Amino acid sequence: MLSKEYVDPELGSVILSKSAVSRRISIRVHPSDGIKIIIPRSLSYDEGLRFFMQKRDWVIGTVEKQRKKIADAVEQGKALRALGNGSTVRTLMSEIIFRRDDSAVHAVKSEAGPMVRTGKIGSENGKTEVRIQICAEQVEDVKSSGRTWLSLDRPLFRKTLTYSGNPPEEGSPALDEVLRRMLVEVLRNEAKIILPRKAAFFADRFGFSVGRVTVKHNSSNWGSCSRRGNINLNLNLVRLPEPLCDYVILHELCHLRHPDHGQGFHSLLEKLCTDNIVRLSLTEDTYVRKIISKINSSRSAHPVHKTLEREMKSYRLI
Repeated sequence: MLSKEYVDPELGSVILSKSAVSRRISIRVHPSDGIKIIIPRSLSYDEGLRFFMQKRDWVIGTVEKQRKKIADAVEQGKALRALGNGSTVRTLMSEIIFRRDDSAVHAVKSEAGPMVRTGKIGSENGKTEVRIQICAEQVEDVKSSGRTWLSLDRPLFRKTLTYSGNPPEEGSPALDEVLRRMLVEVLRNEAKIILPRKAAFFADRFGFSVGRVTVKHNSSNWGSCSRRGNINLNLNLVRLPEPLCDYVILHELCHLRHPDHGQGFHSLLEKLCTDNIVRLSLTEDTYVRKIISKINSSRSAHPVHKTLEREMKSYRLI
């Protein structure tokens, strides 16, 4: 896709992209992808820029609304703050803690010792090396406790990510960037353990035939289903409360039988989500109780999955 950049004095980078399939000019404003002006190939970039200028006040308002939603999500723990020393991220498996150690000696990776990863980030002087050591401590052994459910409030492991070497200044976007890359690696490893097992559990419970289950790091969706019966699941799902993680998986499984979002899809999804909420209601998770209370007050024709769908909209991908 051909594109040009326009730098707005208030909004920053605005990408003008030519499209062979678009029939009219459109504007897309995304929290992570930024502002894009989609222009039919038959029109000029200047025409696209003029259209943007006509809609500029609307774009500014939309950006401000998105920023407020993100700020609210951060306050509620549904989006991440900038990562740095002392930052904590909770998943269905772990409590992940970031620690800075300026005195740390470069360790040598060994089979017996903790994992060591090295990240490269941009700086004014070229590339800065940051070493991150990951140490995992088991908090609960489910084989002994017998717990069969997962909770953000009851981690199975405590993982400490200690970063050293020559890290950037605390609170800087450069430090946040490299720590997020390491966090994504940790989330990916956990997602590969949790998500395929959950998909297999629900497929067996409800009689679905699933192809390949792939864990991905998408910036625009929580999951997808292909015509071949393969399911893609976002690694960010392990950052969600278990009812919401399960909801996305059940949503994609339902698409194996109903590729659209028609009445058949909604009826099936409501049935499966209801079954799962009943199953989770037997656990001690406080979030499940909150969800059940919201379901009971819903006036929707599909109260269970519509309540879960609304909850999903307040969480932010990384």
